[in-house]
Amino acid sequence: MDMNRILFWLGRTFFICTGLFTVTAIVGVLDQDFSSAVVMATLGVTIGVFGWLMVMLSTGFDARESKSEAILFLVLFWGIVPAILCLPFLFLGPNPSLLAAYFESVSAFTTTGATRLIPDDLPLILVFWRALLQWVGGVSVATFAVVIFAAVNQTGTGVHKSMLYSLRNGELFGRLIGIGRLVAGIYLFLALLGFILMTFGGAPAFEALCLALSGVSTGGLTPRAGPLQLYIPPFAATVLGILCVLGAMNIAVIWDYIRLRKARFALRMILNVEHRALLVISAGLVLIGVWFAGFASFGDLILDSAFFVSSAGFQYQVISLDLVPPVILVTLALTGGSALSTAGGVKLIRILLLFRHLKVELSRLSHPSRVIPVKFRNQIIPDAAFLSIWMYFFAYTLAFGVGIAAFGVVGLSLDDAIASAAAMLSNVGPLLDLTLPESGLTYPQFSNGQMSVGIALMLLGRLEVLAALALVLPNFWKQ
Repeated sequence: MDMNRILFWLGRTFFICTGLFTVTAIVGVLDQDFSSAVVMATLGVTIGVFGWLMVMLSTGFDARESKSEAILFLVLFWGIVPAILCLPFLFLGPNPSLLAAYFESVSAFTTTGATRLIPDDLPLILVFWRALLQWVGGVSVATFAVVIFAAVNQTGTGVHKSMLYSLRNGELFGRLIGIGRLVAGIYLFLALLGFILMTFGGAPAFEALCLALSGVSTGGLTPRAGPLQLYIPPFAATVLGILCVLGAMNIAVIWDYIRLRKARFALRMILNVEHRALLVISAGLVLIGVWFAGFASFGDLILDSAFFVSSAGFQYQVISLDLVPPVILVTLALTGGSALSTAGGVKLIRILLLFRHLKVELSRLSHPSRVIPVKFRNQIIPDAAFLSIWMYFFAYTLAFGVGIAAFGVVGLSLDDAIASAAAMLSNVGPLLDLTLPESGLTYPQFSNGQMSVGIALMLLGRLEVLAALALVLPNFWKQ
């Protein structure tokens, strides 16, 4: 394993952070908040210098990387970048500690949407910074899912074969920037389109911008406190709901539609098996919500269900999904969205494959001598391929159980621990408020120990669990 290559790419990552600080400094100047703009610019220059030094010091490495190096870089990326991006929360926000600032940064960057801050009490530049972090985090999720996970497990199931990632072993890092730019371009286009439509629909411009960045990344952090109904009209909220659903869809499928530019492919994009499942689950949640909240909340439930199923977790109306039993919301949150999307959770494709495998196994019980292949997307899936899916499901369940126990150790009751662990691991931060724990627990009440457990679970949710577990295997470091 060549650490020089990893150091080089971490240095390149620091340059991206410098760009984010620069953009936010410009926003501060436009808002005439010059002192905050100076802080952002200073942080950008400092991080840029560190990145330049790391790139200059990392020399003499081979052009082709190993899978172990790719996974290690992924883990370091998700741990180090939020530490850099938390500095504005420390210097410009009301956070009293570095840990609290890191919690906010991890929550935004992993698009979890759990916050200890009240947006109405924050300077405009920091509200924009949170929205920008969510968008960049969403781009990072989709980029790493395409470049690393799809390449490391090229024979795996559930990956939409697309020109977006024609990869070979050894060229992961070489394609990282190019595919990242392409993914960023798609999400930027969607965010700008959503911003324009929401603005024309009557939403305030700044709020529309922040919500568009947060919505397409399924982030969940809002520019104002309270439900969306207080400051954006129904049409703008509908646009935001569509953005969230697009963010929860498979980015490779969306890219193929944009690349082909054919109307008939739009129907194929919607009828993709993952996207059908996403829409069916959303419709089911609407019906469940109508059962508990009444038909009068039907319109609000459509929006809130789209927000929730996409893992964004926005709330348009206070009384809607709050009345749904918590066990249903926790189950749907852990299920997640499409593969290669900004949504968290187990991912729908794995759930669909497990059900398909279960159906075949039940059929084999009645006909033991029959050879019944598992077919998916017109392909025969070998039994060996399901081993990795079951292993991931086991690892995810284990992480969920350990998270519940860890929250219990740091002082939460069982109900609060379950809701908190599910919200953190599935990257659906608003789940804690929606499940309405009897204790009234909110994120501002989290102690240092509870924030630490939450940070670990949020990062695990974005690392796909198995990538983090690979680091503890001795064979991983021998490659």
